[in-house]
Amino acid sequence: MIPQAKHTQELFSIIIQHNSVQEIRETIKLFMDSMKDTTLNTLLMKDSDYQTCQQEYLRAYECYQNDDFSTAQRDTVDSMLAQIDECHLAYATNAYFAGLIDSYRIIKSMES
Repeated sequence: MIPQAKHTQELFSIIIQHNSVQEIRETIKLFMDSMKDTTLNTLLMKDSDYQTCQQEYLRAYECYQNDDFSTAQRDTVDSMLAQIDECHLAYATNAYFAGLIDSYRIIKSMES
């Protein structure tokens, strides 16, 4: 059995064990999220634009760490950065799912 088919079988066996649609949705989301992380990390490691952006961020963050901010200022900035990170993660996850859905639709439309 190919690995992907095994994962699909595992997913379906987990899904039929759950009782609610929400549990099924969460299970699928976890499964797809783990796939996304592997694929996305591979792509990002090879993307020179992303790597450049990441290096620029790290330089800016180092400057931020070395600047003389008050505790309140640092807390405000840290909170803002945490919120934007959370938003970006949600955006990336939804963009990945949208891509999967669109890919499925394209394949289905080609079969018609």
